[in-house]
Amino acid sequence: MNKILLFILLFCVFENANSQQMNAFIIKGHVADTKRSTANRIYLKYAQNGKNFIDSSTIENGNFSFKGKIAYPVKANLQLKVADSVEVYYNRTRLLKDYAYEFYLDKGTLLAASQATLSTTKLTGSAAHNDMVKLKNLLEPYYNKSSTLYNDEGRQAYQSKGSVAIQAFSVKSRAVQKQIDSIKRAFMFSHPKSGTALDMLQEYTRSSLDPVEVEPYFKKLQQALLVSESGKAYLARLEKSKATAKGMTAPDFTLKDRDGNSISLSSLKGKLVLLDFWGSWCGPCRQSHPHMNKMYALYKDKGFEILGVSNEMSTPEENYTKWTQAMDEDGMKWMNVLNDKEKSDKQNNILSKYAVNAFPTKVLIDKNGVIIKRFVGNTPENIAELDRLVEKFLIN
Repeated sequence: MNKILLFILLFCVFENANSQQMNAFIIKGHVADTKRSTANRIYLKYAQNGKNFIDSSTIENGNFSFKGKIAYPVKANLQLKVADSVEVYYNRTRLLKDYAYEFYLDKGTLLAASQATLSTTKLTGSAAHNDMVKLKNLLEPYYNKSSTLYNDEGRQAYQSKGSVAIQAFSVKSRAVQKQIDSIKRAFMFSHPKSGTALDMLQEYTRSSLDPVEVEPYFKKLQQALLVSESGKAYLARLEKSKATAKGMTAPDFTLKDRDGNSISLSSLKGKLVLLDFWGSWCGPCRQSHPHMNKMYALYKDKGFEILGVSNEMSTPEENYTKWTQAMDEDGMKWMNVLNDKEKSDKQNNILSKYAVNAFPTKVLIDKNGVIIKRFVGNTPENIAELDRLVEKFLIN
């Protein structure tokens, strides 16, 4: 999308946001167990366009009600007013709050009824909430399967610290997670008009965003979601992701190696480059280094180069020590630089330039400086695909 079209799209979004249609909602509720409630009060909490809303209602004979207006469907919470000590305890222990209930608030009349604690509420009348329940029901057998697998094999494997058992459990666990991810993706792409769509999309692209895959879906979302603050923020992220998408020229940068020498990405033009965003603190990053050592030894004399970009989290002095110590411990023989740009400097920070949201993130760049593919995470699938592409582009 060129700059003129982007400006027009953003202008339209912003103009529509100023005239968002507000939709009325009514909640009629009943909760049987109110023993935790103080002053017979219940709260309704949600957020709209960056603003938090809190309303309260009196509970009479277990009955309560709320009414208001929303611009778009949104996650909300019903919660009994409880003693401060109770709230502190549950927040500290992270136990499930039996005096709270999360749901999707949508336009229309919603009925919320529980025959016991508030957490057992059954809600009807919300189209967005119905979609959330449908997805939850689809996923429940697989979450149960994952839990059973851990109880039967995972816990014992980790307690015994047996590498073979842990590896066997990990393979099975990843297979179940792959099923879960597949179901979520299929449901999301088949429900673009759902009030849950933007939340599902944000979860799906938390670590990595492919604009070619995502943009057509994003454009199908409810207009109310598109013009919300979250929708506008996502649009900005989507447009930014295009700068480092497949087929784009990799943005140049210059950082210093352990000896203080300046290294620029552009100086490696003519080679197949694997740009690796990592950190000494990142377990999955460092677990990928043995494989990278093998790759580098195999291909370094055939036009292949790795440029590691370390991202540390302490003081400058500690960052340098942790970075170089990790390099030595992991036997990293390839080029490495330290990303010491201020994290607040969004324009110049390389993580922002490359839209890095998770570690490790690896970007394969061809000999002309064009991005081939982005890899997020250290998975067997990523390793296999990286091997395939490196061999393909070096041979060709």
